[in-house]
Amino acid sequence: MSFLRVKEWADRYGSIFSLKFGRGTIVVLLDREAIHQLLEKKSSIYSDRPKDHVISMIDCGGFSLWDNNAHTKSQRKITASSLSPAHVEGKFRQIQEAEAAVLIRDLTLTPQTFFNHVKRTTTSIVGIVIWGFRAPTFDSWWSSGVCEVSDEFFAGITPGSYPPVDEFPVLKYLPDFLSPWRPRAKKLKENVDSFWAEARRRVDKRRERGDKRSSMADSLLDLTQPIDAHLTDRRFNDLLGFLDATGSDTTYASILTTIRYLAAHPHVQKKAQAEIDDVCGTDRLPVWSEHEKLPYINCIVKEGMRIQPVVPTIFPHRAKEENWYQGMLIPKDSSILVPAWAIQHSESCGYKDPETYNPDRFIDHPKLAPAYADHYTYGTGKRLCPGIHLAEHMQWHITAALLWAFEIAPVTDPKTGEKAHLDTEAYDHGLSQHPLPYKVLFKPRSKIQKETIMRVAQEAEVFLQQFEEE
Repeated sequence: MSFLRVKEWADRYGSIFSLKFGRGTIVVLLDREAIHQLLEKKSSIYSDRPKDHVISMIDCGGFSLWDNNAHTKSQRKITASSLSPAHVEGKFRQIQEAEAAVLIRDLTLTPQTFFNHVKRTTTSIVGIVIWGFRAPTFDSWWSSGVCEVSDEFFAGITPGSYPPVDEFPVLKYLPDFLSPWRPRAKKLKENVDSFWAEARRRVDKRRERGDKRSSMADSLLDLTQPIDAHLTDRRFNDLLGFLDATGSDTTYASILTTIRYLAAHPHVQKKAQAEIDDVCGTDRLPVWSEHEKLPYINCIVKEGMRIQPVVPTIFPHRAKEENWYQGMLIPKDSSILVPAWAIQHSESCGYKDPETYNPDRFIDHPKLAPAYADHYTYGTGKRLCPGIHLAEHMQWHITAALLWAFEIAPVTDPKTGEKAHLDTEAYDHGLSQHPLPYKVLFKPRSKIQKETIMRVAQEAEVFLQQFEEE
């Protein structure tokens, strides 16, 4: 279902409407109050996931795809504790600052491959946090390998990649030669399981040498009593793998969105850079302890996530029992859809002039996303993304470093001598959306800043060596 089509239907039929698909009912909510009343205040009813035969076959992807059962709650608790604000701002802060410094060095030296540089940075930060291993280059296993298995997994569970077997159950019983989706699902399960098992093997091998690190994997393996008796080795690998894949992929896409919009809106860069220069000067990068003095950076992060959310329609919820809302019946097992893109492009939901990129719309809400429900990119209710704090901090660190270091501009068209047009609507669309390839220039803002970039990156590399494989 196209998120653009959902917006068209909402404009025609109203902010709450339903669709019939086979045996199922889909209830679409483009109403903040309805989302609050149903998914938040009645979360005991609306926190399950729709039944999905193919995802059950694949049986990986972590708690985000499961019902809100005791096992899911346990894994969410583990994740929330491991990626708490205290940990993200404490033991994981220097990692983010160091990788951001390496990123701007790489963009200074080889700006033409900036897609790979950003991808390496996000996979490296998340890889250190989750497994205790960094990705020193994009070609390393912890970057390109993670990206490949992530792409395969998300492509395999994207709606439309397999037939609607839950709505038309007879499709489940067709033989494999008439159901190529079935062997594909089995192969996907094997590939994903194998990859994350290899990640775990590398962690175990490191720990056998006495090399324990400040990672989520190490913290869990150090426990004398398991938090969750159902957390088998496979479930352990799957949980950490899913956090690795989703955390690095979504942040990568969000950063690329921010870069493209900044290049297309130089006045936004100038406003942010004036704020940064006043606080940091030219001889050092912004640090997290200054984030309250640099509120416009967070406005930029939020506006990128609002105007082009990575997951345009967040994972649907399911009504576990029949329920009524304002005279409307929501049948048992209905899928509840919260179309983030459509909501965040709707004036009726509080977004004035929603098609315009304008970070100033968040100027009165300068805190991080968990403090407000000012966009739905991280989900809502009890299924809110448990990695929200790490994602927010990663984006802040990287965006702040980019704005401190560079003037980001469109390339010049050699034929006309004019700046090339940047198509800010060019995305590939699936379960998540990523900017299609585009070109921009990264110009160091001064000689002093260029020298500082090289110096802090060298210092960062020394610190980060402890997280590399031997």
